[in-house]
Amino acid sequence: MQAYHACVSFIDAQVGIVLAALEESGQADDTIVIFTSDHGYHLGDHFLWGKVTLFDIGAKVPFLVRVPGMTKPGSTSEAMVELIDIYPTLADLTGLVPPGHLQGTSLRPLLGHPDRSGKKKWAYSVVTRGPKLGYALRNQRWRYGQWPDGEELYHLVNDPGEKNNLADRPEQAERLEEFRILLAAKRDEAASRR
Repeated sequence: MQAYHACVSFIDAQVGIVLAALEESGQADDTIVIFTSDHGYHLGDHFLWGKVTLFDIGAKVPFLVRVPGMTKPGSTSEAMVELIDIYPTLADLTGLVPPGHLQGTSLRPLLGHPDRSGKKKWAYSVVTRGPKLGYALRNQRWRYGQWPDGEELYHLVNDPGEKNNLADRPEQAERLEEFRILLAAKRDEAASRR
């Protein structure tokens, strides 16, 4: 665990060095910077060591965007974004026309106004565990996961550590059906773009 946290601190320091070098070079005012990396490791939570889960720690990634004249230092956003949004965003910011088959959307409207909710209501994830595929939809309040052998439903506001799976609760039946329909539509959409 110590080595993992040291690595995170090291990478954070390296981002600072890169941004400082960009300033020193005089190129900071006309350079877009996007930083992301791999998702995190489970370090014993949920009795897991490693990756490849639908839990937030295994699906969320660091994501920083700096656009001169548009973004403000230290600003954050709660909007739902996905890594597939990077290419359409860069195309939009640089005046290029992206191909029509892209699944992502430009984040340009959020960059100057991070308080906006954004266009997306959900973030979609897919992971493999051996021959099995797991799928998830997440918004600010809920995460729904679907595996061939079961479902997961977590209320992220009340249970940010995703410890209490609500999928078997009768009072969540309607919400589960809504998520099943949304996830089936998302899977169909993704399959049609391949």
